[in-house]
Amino acid sequence: MADNSLAVEFAGIPFKNPFLLSSAPPTMDVRHILRAARLGWGGAVMKTVTEEPTVDPRTRLGVLRKNGKAIGMNNIELLSREPLKTWTDDWIPKIKREAPEDFVFVASMMSGPEPGGWTSLAETMSQTGADAIELNVSCPHGSPEKHMGAFIGQDPTLVEQVSRAAKKGTDLPILVKLTPNVTDIVPIAQAAAKGGADGLSAINTVESLIGVDVETATPLPIAYGVDKTEQLSTYGGYCGPAVRPIGLRVVSQIAKAIPDIPISGIGGIEDWMSSVEYLMVGARTLQVCTAAMWYGFSIIKTITEGIVKFMERKGYKTLDEMIGRALSKITTWTALSKLPPVVGRVIENRCTGCKECVGACADGGYVAIQMREGIAVINPEKCDGCGLCAVVCEYDAVAFVHTD
Repeated sequence: MADNSLAVEFAGIPFKNPFLLSSAPPTMDVRHILRAARLGWGGAVMKTVTEEPTVDPRTRLGVLRKNGKAIGMNNIELLSREPLKTWTDDWIPKIKREAPEDFVFVASMMSGPEPGGWTSLAETMSQTGADAIELNVSCPHGSPEKHMGAFIGQDPTLVEQVSRAAKKGTDLPILVKLTPNVTDIVPIAQAAAKGGADGLSAINTVESLIGVDVETATPLPIAYGVDKTEQLSTYGGYCGPAVRPIGLRVVSQIAKAIPDIPISGIGGIEDWMSSVEYLMVGARTLQVCTAAMWYGFSIIKTITEGIVKFMERKGYKTLDEMIGRALSKITTWTALSKLPPVVGRVIENRCTGCKECVGACADGGYVAIQMREGIAVINPEKCDGCGLCAVVCEYDAVAFVHTD
């Protein structure tokens, strides 16, 4: 496998590999970004700046767990705490000086609904040495209260206007970061493209309430009111592995509707397999946040090694051979064959006899599974092929076979 097997082009920019840190806490300052650059990340999108720095509440992260394992995270953190001038005069020049030459730096910015603010910020960021600019029109919390973030990103007219305004202020490639908190992503993506976007980033976080401390009836994460004594919370942005199905859906919908615009996939990317999933539904680059926060920047090594091994096993020579490969197999519900002859079959050497599938099929399925000598057995005459047994099996012990 050639050393450049992971190389990819995005909006005219060459990447040594498709992985960027997304605009989030991992890119909060120059130290974080330079550490990622030296560890082998293909690029980074800086934490979003606006005309004025922000201050965040404490605490601001909440978690969703299944059997003790984190599967999703909520945050109520906003934009960069540092003034724009710190980034433009100090941090970005330092990153460009000290990062490897092939490391791609993307500036992230946000302004209000007035186009002039976007033009001005784009002009400023263009003078820093950044390789591209990402427009944050998608933050789901805090910013909409100020008529920023998702307030703009949920309105196609505003998205087109601010995209065009930013484009007016720069010759750099413009990416527009989209929100999943809309009924239909396609008109929003089309508006960004019409406004001159050179690429799209999807998705930003999903608006959420991560949970409630039932002992105190306090929503999570627990922050404080303005008097600094009353415990309060607010809706935040949900991220992590649990949002990956939404990210895959949005990226695939954009890729099918606007095949000529490159997409940077975001949402629950945590290993080589989830990375390949995004590539196969149309993403050209991949942005990572939660996994980097949970496991550290060094995960880039295991992810890239995993993709290279997968490519060798499957005979892929370049990423372009994988990008969009699954799109033709995504169709409408109406186009699917109804009740084809597919039934479940238990893989005996994987079955532990836990009986989870038996109870599930009895109460949520078709009473098609029984235990025989400590192994689950599926009755093909009763099985409806719904897939519930595979959903509840933690040992991947169910396969589906065609009976013809």
